[in-house]
Amino acid sequence: MTPRHFSLLSRPVACHRLWARTLGTATLSTAALAAHAQPAPPAQGPGLQLYGLVDAAVGRFASPAGGVNAQDRAVTKLDGGGMSTSHWGVRGNEDLGDGLSAQFELSSFVRNDSGATGRSDALPAPVSVAADPVFSRAAWVGLAHPRWGRVRAGNVTSLLFLNAITSNAFGDSTVFGPLNLTTFIGGPLTGGTAWANSLVYDSPHFAGFNGSVAHSISEGQGGGNSAARLAYAQGPMAASLAWQSVQKNPTTFADGTSANNTRAWQLAASYDFEVVKLFAHVGRIENRGTATTPLNVSYRVWDVSASMPVGAGRVLAGYAARRTGDTVGPVPATLAGGNVERRVFTVGYDYFLSKRTDLYAMVTRDNTQTRTLPAPPSVVSAQGTSFAVGVRHRF
Repeated sequence: MTPRHFSLLSRPVACHRLWARTLGTATLSTAALAAHAQPAPPAQGPGLQLYGLVDAAVGRFASPAGGVNAQDRAVTKLDGGGMSTSHWGVRGNEDLGDGLSAQFELSSFVRNDSGATGRSDALPAPVSVAADPVFSRAAWVGLAHPRWGRVRAGNVTSLLFLNAITSNAFGDSTVFGPLNLTTFIGGPLTGGTAWANSLVYDSPHFAGFNGSVAHSISEGQGGGNSAARLAYAQGPMAASLAWQSVQKNPTTFADGTSANNTRAWQLAASYDFEVVKLFAHVGRIENRGTATTPLNVSYRVWDVSASMPVGAGRVLAGYAARRTGDTVGPVPATLAGGNVERRVFTVGYDYFLSKRTDLYAMVTRDNTQTRTLPAPPSVVSAQGTSFAVGVRHRF
């Protein structure tokens, strides 16, 4: 879910070590999303940019991304979007004088395995990923100034998702990234990865710090959503803290996954030792249910991951866990597993053919514990291993 664009074409193999050193500790997909999600310098003149990313992976998948259950059987498939969700978009800006600029962005997900719009068939109707609105990835307009920051209005990437994907070794991958799988996919968190009807303020950078606040107006869909994020980056060290409260009832996956009211926070930190870059997160998700069916279920979420330059690419490894000690309601055995606990481990290699194109091979182990029907409910364990190879190209 991250745009990026580079004009450099493939270089000889002799340059690959230099690229690896330059790219090895940075996830290109995340860096570019951060660039469009955070304040950017005002443009020197009017401009329009077409950008995008196409990612395809083929392999053996143990289960849908939401979490393995005891009835799942592995399937071989070609999927659009392994290390990044495929997308395209346009963004533009205009210099209004005295440092002020007008900016906009329109961005759409695409399922390049079939040519359809949306992300995948991971969730059924009515809250269907495949039913994403055309510009569900981003659709906003705003004003920016280098001294005063930026204000945006529209459909904007959520601050919690931004916090996660800019601070883990697997970037924005919701297929292989352990942190994203345990936090955003098939779990108790609501609100999705982008908020419609949002007003967002991004501060300018000062002494390594910058912050953002966001509010998504309800417009009759339950309550509104609110979020805040504070980030610090200086030299090899980075840290950030994000918080969100979600009360909006979803109509599509772009607005979240259920009508439950949730609160969540996430603390992230990373350090680049040059030979390896380490990342870590701790956080909490509180599921408060709805006004008519209140709940009080809390989940602890944590992860560690690493990116190590090797040759012309990076060795990636990560482990994440989500667990609750509270009693959760039982679910049918056919639903995504993990309402008690989910643990995900992924290891792989990402090889850069150029700054815009990479090949990857990933192996993921998914372990879940699920309180399952029929009555009397019981906690059922399930495990599954997925592996795939893929190619990702940015334009």
